[in-house]
Amino acid sequence: MNFTLKALPLAISVAMLPISAQADEATDAKIAKLEQQVQSLQKQQTNSIADKFNFNGFINVAYISANNDAGYNNATTSADFNQDSKLGFQGTFNISNQTQAVMQLVTRGANDWDVEAEWAYISHRFDNGIQARAGRLRVPLFLYSDFLDVGYAQPFARPPVEVYESVPFSSYTGGDVSYDIEFDNSTLTLQGFGGESDVKDAERDVVLNNIMGANITWTDFTWTARAVYGQTSIDGEVYLNENPSTIQDRKSTFTGVSGSYDNGNFFATGEWTQVTIEGALADNESAYLTLGYRIGEFTPYVTAAYYETIDNDERANNPTYAFAFDRERTAYSAGLRWDFIDSVALKFDVTYLTDFNDTHGGLNGNIERALKGLEMHDSTAIYTVKIDAVF
Repeated sequence: MNFTLKALPLAISVAMLPISAQADEATDAKIAKLEQQVQSLQKQQTNSIADKFNFNGFINVAYISANNDAGYNNATTSADFNQDSKLGFQGTFNISNQTQAVMQLVTRGANDWDVEAEWAYISHRFDNGIQARAGRLRVPLFLYSDFLDVGYAQPFARPPVEVYESVPFSSYTGGDVSYDIEFDNSTLTLQGFGGESDVKDAERDVVLNNIMGANITWTDFTWTARAVYGQTSIDGEVYLNENPSTIQDRKSTFTGVSGSYDNGNFFATGEWTQVTIEGALADNESAYLTLGYRIGEFTPYVTAAYYETIDNDERANNPTYAFAFDRERTAYSAGLRWDFIDSVALKFDVTYLTDFNDTHGGLNGNIERALKGLEMHDSTAIYTVKIDAVF
């Protein structure tokens, strides 16, 4: 009997061994299953984040040169591969079906390849269709403002400088609100914008306060018509022959009208702008018209453009101001776009400038020649070969 009692614990232990082993196996199986579930959830989360993120970019590689050193688009008689070359990356994160975060980084050869944030904003589309954006945005003054740096989205080698450089900035920090009104076969878009910006270059170091404006665009995707008005207050310094002149609280306005027609083959695009600034600083007017025709992979085009200051009489008695600010020129361009592979276009362009009307034409090379006592060029020609691509 004593033997039986002593052996009983051992017998129970031996009997429990299979049960314990089975329990361990069941626990291991549960742990493995939990690990699989965790990995599955992590994969789903990763895939969900990836699905919400979109990435694209563009690149422009350009050769430019000129027949003299007048300085249009900073071109000289030497080959230049930096002035019109750019690289950009844009990321869009869909926070929800109605909310996005967008950033576009651009590096330009003309700016020593420094990286700049052209866009960095958050947007939300409300249930009533109104879209609001806040952050760093393109200032919506021109027909091609939204894709100003994306050469592939434009028919020409570069947007006409006479119009697109009539204001010295392209982005601002602030916000905008837009609303689309849908008709049977067309769309009317209303947009209001506001914020601030700054400009620091060889001609000025200024702050643009209280930027405010609105534009209206109608399109049926063949015809497009657009009108825009904006204003700002300018503070800072403007350099006259490298000597600073202080300006304070100068109101400036921008008015623009543009339109386009595109039936798939023939297209016509034009813009007219007027900029006014209080005081002796120059008011200007500019416009261009581009005509083109798509023939398979090839798109030949021609452009005529002009730029002129329209308040020269206000500086007639001040030779220093008159020399610095009075300017006039006409530009004629002929070019060819060749879409030789998907998402890549090769462009050739020749632009001829004339009609400076006894001014330097707003060309840096002419200004430098005049300051050195040399005769200014009364015309110049610029040659461009460019590859534009998106990815």
